[in-house]
Amino acid sequence: MAENWPAPTLTAALLGPLDRHIVDDRASVIEATMSIPRALADLAVPRLGGSSFRLTDHHVRVALAPHDDATAVIPFAWSPRTARRALGLAAVRAVVDGEARSPVDGTRRAVSDALRSVRDGERSAASMDRWLAGLPAAGLTAVEADAVTWATRLWCALEWTAFEEGPLIGRDRWWNSPHSSLLAIRSRAEVRSVAHDSEGHPFSVHLVVLGGRRRATVRSELSVVAMVEALQAPRSLPPGRIVGWWPDSGHMVTVDVDRTSVAEGVATVARTLARTEGAPAPLEVVTRAAA
Repeated sequence: MAENWPAPTLTAALLGPLDRHIVDDRASVIEATMSIPRALADLAVPRLGGSSFRLTDHHVRVALAPHDDATAVIPFAWSPRTARRALGLAAVRAVVDGEARSPVDGTRRAVSDALRSVRDGERSAASMDRWLAGLPAAGLTAVEADAVTWATRLWCALEWTAFEEGPLIGRDRWWNSPHSSLLAIRSRAEVRSVAHDSEGHPFSVHLVVLGGRRRATVRSELSVVAMVEALQAPRSLPPGRIVGWWPDSGHMVTVDVDRTSVAEGVATVARTLARTEGAPAPLEVVTRAAA
């Protein structure tokens, strides 16, 4: 693996032992998750006007951004910047799995696979694949260059041999409300794996690659990941830690999964739904979900 000075620091932040109070708080986290699904369904119904809503980290960032932040409301479109994550994750996954020698090879493989899916008329071809297929050669070169940079930073940022279990790379998870078909919430993480506490009990860890400016709201953004992981985790593998990381600066933010962070996740979803619909969240529902 390529040597890179941030690797031990980020790896230690992700896989290091949990504070004792986080371990002791697991029972209260489990208890809190019993009431959260109903509360989230109650939050969704009055806001979404009968239409379904798949809440992502993008919605959260927009909702928490200052009202005068014009960049927060730019509509999504494929570009080298928006495509680099999907291609970069495929590249890193190929390197970790031994299917590519480097992020460069992995990125070329990912682009080639995308183009082939469109050329062969595969039904699994995604919108990004079709966008890539419509680019001229110079455009594809620009996309590959951006994705190689993104993938190389992630590949060099972690000490991959330190993982006791093979990490899961780039598999986002969706929590679908069991009480309302109107709401689903995404947990986005670039790397997921397992660590162990001081007594040898396993817990899940999640690395989230962040973009844009460093912002005061990032802990609230990561708390949504903590909440979704708490809702979906099996008893045998409770969620332990979410680490947000800016590749440009190397800055990290750690959110351990406890009752406080899970409650903040619920409150953040409430604010996001309220901002999306332009209506205030009912305080009693937020309070009940966070209690």
